Amino acid sequence: MDTLQIALIGIIIVVVACIVAFNKWQESRLRRHASRAFPTTQRDPLFERGGDSVPCPAPQQEPEIGRLDVDGHDRIDADRQPPPEGTRQVYQQPPRQRVRPPLPDRLDPRIDCCIRIEAVEPIEVPHFWAAQTEVLGGISRPLRWYAFDDRENQWRRISGSAVGAHHWFLAALQLVNREGAVSESDFMRYTRGIQRLADQFHSVPAGMPSRAEVLGNARALDHFCAEVDVQIAINLISVQPMMGNQIFSLAEAGGLRLEGDGAFHARAADGRTLYILSNGEAAFFERGTMSGLQTRRLSLILDLPRVLDAAGEFEEMMRFAGHLARKLGANVVDDNGRPFGTESIDAIRTRIRHYQTRMSEEGIPPGGSLARRLFGA
Repeated sequence: MDTLQIALIGIIIVVVACIVAFNKWQESRLRRHASRAFPTTQRDPLFERGGDSVPCPAPQQEPEIGRLDVDGHDRIDADRQPPPEGTRQVYQQPPRQRVRPPLPDRLDPRIDCCIRIEAVEPIEVPHFWAAQTEVLGGISRPLRWYAFDDRENQWRRISGSAVGAHHWFLAALQLVNREGAVSESDFMRYTRGIQRLADQFHSVPAGMPSRAEVLGNARALDHFCAEVDVQIAINLISVQPMMGNQIFSLAEAGGLRLEGDGAFHARAADGRTLYILSNGEAAFFERGTMSGLQTRRLSLILDLPRVLDAAGEFEEMMRFAGHLARKLGANVVDDNGRPFGTESIDAIRTRIRHYQTRMSEEGIPPGGSLARRLFGA
């Protein structure tokens, strides 16, 4: 090996040594810089060399946003500090939304189609009443309106004279009475009118009913009512005319009172009609014409679905019919003109028990508020 080769080998060794030394210096410099910028206790293989490790920086806690103090600087409320370790943190519940109130006790979904209207801002009752009259005034069925009193926590029936402002209103359309079930045209006018009314006051109708379901249920209920809609009549027939002033005196003495419908009413202590005495001929009874009235036929009528104790009231009506017949010289007969005998009376008692049992089983007790509404005009 000559001198030149030895010199080249030496130069190569020196260059390699310089490169290794430079790399070591750069590595050491980078580790020092990283340790200052990202201190940590975790091991990171990117900086590990021969078992050495460089600590990573601990995560910094984000500053909590608080309210501004009097100097305009952020401050952290004491009640917003993190709870001590091991204690249970209690979170405040968000405010509850307004709960839809249930139906008033006097309404029943079997007979009433009820739609609630909820307004964000309270609506003045006079304005609301005027608007609903314009939109729904032509409906032929009974329509009742209620407003929910937040302070009293109850529904109140409203009319044109009502005042105040409310968030909740409720419309109740009666679906069945003695005129039959509600027609599809009346039902559609009702639901569309409610929607128009809600739009007018920027409110929301809650729970619009299904047309097919409501009308189907109404027809089924009307069919049942037709089966039990029975009136028991006792007639007094006389050959000689019965005088109006005598009829008036006997009725008043028996506790009956002449009312605006042209008939004498026997009423219970709570004001409910038990049975009526009417003229069996064309003319109605009127207080001003009783002295000159003459008739050969009187009728005592018991409206079975509207009387709580129809069997007991039938017995009382029979007793009063016998009293009138003796005083007026008349005969007590049924609708076919046949005298009442024991067999006829027993048959009527059986019919009364049958129909009143049917009504009770259907959940419409005779003489109750629901029955009086169903079997009203």
